[in-house]
Amino acid sequence: MYNVEDLIYDCPVEALSSILGKKWIPAIIWQIQDNKIRFGELQRSIEGCSKKMLIQQLEVLIENGIIINEKNTDSKVVESIYYLSESGLGLLPIMKHMINWSNKNLECGK
Repeated sequence: MYNVEDLIYDCPVEALSSILGKKWIPAIIWQIQDNKIRFGELQRSIEGCSKKMLIQQLEVLIENGIIINEKNTDSKVVESIYYLSESGLGLLPIMKHMINWSNKNLECGK
């Protein structure tokens, strides 16, 4: 059994697809890749994604152990830095294969 946002899946592919199928999640993962990035930088880099939506999707990724949110406090300012966990880094080759497969097999604006 696989639990994603309080939904139970029998199939691991279906569980992962429920995460990767959410709007903005692949873009967030792809944008972070092997970098550490602050929230504002991430928000500016993902055009069209509202602050509220970015926060919601980051929470999903954090809850599922895909992204880590490191908080640093300097004086009274809290800075959030996001980066992929080890399991999040493991998604990158899968996403690359998905991109290659899609480019070969799907007609996306061709």
